[in-house]
Amino acid sequence: MPTIIVSQPRRAPVSSIEAKTAEVEKNFQAFQELLPEIASVYQGKFAVMRDQTIDDYFDTMADAVKYGQAKYPDGLYSVQEVTRTVVDLGYFSHAGNRQAV
Repeated sequence: MPTIIVSQPRRAPVSSIEAKTAEVEKNFQAFQELLPEIASVYQGKFAVMRDQTIDDYFDTMADAVKYGQAKYPDGLYSVQEVTRTVVDLGYFSHAGNRQAV
């Protein structure tokens, strides 16, 4: 009996920019929700986030980005400054950017 192979149409791969943008947006939403709980303890720190979870806090943006680059080589992380008011640092300043800091 002959084998019949039915192929599914292939989905276009999600670009790394689309994946990073989606990760940043989801992390930012989660960060806004966590901010009232963390602001008094981590004020002025920079939070590294992945999968809507804060991984760690750092004193400087540079340290947070270095950590993110080392731990998440796929670039799917974000960095957000902990302040009493929500500040969106912009995609290129807190997305997993591969440039050295």
